[in-house]
Amino acid sequence: MKNISLIGYGNIGKKIFNKSLKEKNLSINKILKKKITNLKLLNVKFFTNFKTFTKSKKNDGYIIATPLESHYEYARKIIKQNKPFVIEKPLVANLVELKKLYKKCKNYKQSIFINHSDLYNPAFLVFLKNIKLIGTYKKIEMFFGKYQEIKGFDTLNKNNFFLPSFDWMPHPLAIAIRLAGVPKKIKILKNNLSLKKKSLFQKSNIDLYCKDKVVNIKFSNSYLIPKKRVIIKGSKAILLYDGYKRAIFIKKNNNKYFKRVFYSKIDSLENLLRLFYLSLKKKYHRNDIHLAYKIMRVLFKIENKMKIEFILITKN
Repeated sequence: MKNISLIGYGNIGKKIFNKSLKEKNLSINKILKKKITNLKLLNVKFFTNFKTFTKSKKNDGYIIATPLESHYEYARKIIKQNKPFVIEKPLVANLVELKKLYKKCKNYKQSIFINHSDLYNPAFLVFLKNIKLIGTYKKIEMFFGKYQEIKGFDTLNKNNFFLPSFDWMPHPLAIAIRLAGVPKKIKILKNNLSLKKKSLFQKSNIDLYCKDKVVNIKFSNSYLIPKKRVIIKGSKAILLYDGYKRAIFIKKNNNKYFKRVFYSKIDSLENLLRLFYLSLKKKYHRNDIHLAYKIMRVLFKIENKMKIEFILITKN
C-alpha cells in the first residue's frame, strides 16, 4: 500500500479522492485544505498548515489539486522533498513560473504526472495506434468544451484574469502537439466573447500550423452537450476519438455512419492513478514537464491574443 497526500479538496480534489478508492493499492491518508470544517473521511486526516502536513506519517507522493495560482508554490516545495507528484492542468499561471518550474523539473529523477487527461485515456492510446487506418492524412479537427458559467467578469481586474479557454485549451493542445508537433503558426479564425448576467461566454475557432499538418480547434463554454472529440480525416477513412465516451470510432469513406471499434471500461483519471502507483513502486517512470512546457508556451500565446479582444468588448 502506498500512502498519498492530497493538496486541495475542491471539486477536482474530491473527484480524485473518490477515484483513488477504486485503486486498492493507493491510500489518500492526508488532505491539505484552507479551512477545516466538520467534514470527516474514514482514515483521513485534514491539515491547514503545509509544514505540519508534510511531516506527519509516511508519505510516498503528492497530488496537487488546488487553484491555478498556487500550483507553482506547491510543486516547488514538493520538488525539494524529491517526491513523485501529480498536478492538475494548466500547469502554471504565467511564463515566469513556467520557466522556473521547467528548470527545476527537466532533469527530475522522480515521476511527474500532469493531468492532461486525454493523454491518459485508454481510448486515446488506442486511437494513436489506429491512425494508420486513415491512409494519407487530410485534416485534424477538434471540438472541446461544455456549458460552464464563468462569473464575476464585470468586476475583474483586466490585467489579471483568464478566459474560459485557458482552463480547457491544454486538453486539445496536448493532443495537437502529440499528433502534429509544436505549431509554427497560430491563426485565430474566430473568438466571440459575450457577457451575459455577469458571466463570460466564449466561442473560438483556431488553426494550428504544425510542420506538415494543420490542426483546427473549436472551443466553447456554452456547449449544452459536453464535447471532447478529435477527428482525423484521411484518404481511406475517418477516425474519431470521443473522450467522454472513452471510445474510438471509424468510418470508411464509402460508409454513412461511424462504427465503434474500441471502448474503455476505465477512464483517464483511473488510468493516471494506476500509473502513478506503478511509479511509486519504481516499475514505471514518467516526466510530463517537457510536453507541458510546450503546451503552456502555445497556450500563453493564444491567451494573450484573445485577451485583447476581451478588453475591447468590456470597454464598449
